[in-house]
Amino acid sequence: SSGINAEYGDERLISVPSFDALDSNLFLLQNLPSLVVSHVLDPQPGNLVLDMCAAPGGKTTHIAQLMGNRGTVIALEKVGRKVTELKALVNRLGLSCISVHQCDSTMAYQDSATDDLVPPFGENVFDRVLVDVPCSALGQRPQLSISARLPEISSYPAYQWGFLADAALMCKVGGTIVYSTCSLPVQENEDLVARLLRERPDIQLVSGYPSLGGPGLASSDLTADECKMVQRFTPDSYGRVNTDTIGFFLAKFVKVDVAEL
Repeated sequence: SSGINAEYGDERLISVPSFDALDSNLFLLQNLPSLVVSHVLDPQPGNLVLDMCAAPGGKTTHIAQLMGNRGTVIALEKVGRKVTELKALVNRLGLSCISVHQCDSTMAYQDSATDDLVPPFGENVFDRVLVDVPCSALGQRPQLSISARLPEISSYPAYQWGFLADAALMCKVGGTIVYSTCSLPVQENEDLVARLLRERPDIQLVSGYPSLGGPGLASSDLTADECKMVQRFTPDSYGRVNTDTIGFFLAKFVKVDVAEL
C-alpha cells in the first residue's frame, strides 16, 4: 500500500502574533472579507438596518459601530443558543442600537406585516439589508476535509435564494442590499446575483467600496461588466490587492423606483 505520511513538528511554519493580551471588550477579531462587507453596506447613523443571519455577531456589531450606535439594527438568528451568545456580545460591546430576535429569516417577510421593528416585516421597510446567508462554507480555512456530500452542497442555492428574494422585498426604494457567503461555488454566488437581476428590474447591481476582492467568475451567468462589480476573495491572492484570505463572495445592490426606469 502507499500513501502520505504526515508528522507534527515543533517548528512553526507561519508567524502569527498572539492576541491573548487584547481586551475582549475593546477588540473583536474578524477576517478581512467580513470587515469589507460592513463597509460595503455603508450603514449611516439613523438608518434602519436588517441583518438576516446575524450570529455570531461580528458583522452585526461592526455595522452598529459604523453607525455610531445611532439608529436601529435588527439582528435575526434562528438558533436559540446563538441568540443568547449574540445578545451577550452586544451587551459586552455596549451597543444599544442592536435589537436581537430569534427568528427563522426564511419567514421574516410577510406581506401583511405592520410592525417595522419586530418580525415578520413587510415591504419597503429597511434602509440597509445584509444577507450573509448560510452556505456550504467551502471557502473556510484551514479545512483538511469536508464532510458534506454533494446533494447537501447542491441544496444551498435554492435555500439562499429565499433569503435574497425576501431581502429585495423588505428593502426600501433607495436602500442597499449586500449579499455575501464564505463559499466558492458559482451557483451560490454569481448565479444567484444574476437571477436576482433577471427577476427584479428594480434591483440594480453596483460596485462596492472598498473594492479589495477579485472579479466574479467569467463562467457565471453575469456579464463581463457585472463580474467587475462583485468581489470574490480566494486564498491564492486572486484579489485586487495581495490578500491571503478565506474564500468569500459579496455583491452590492440598490433598489430603485421601477417607475423611474
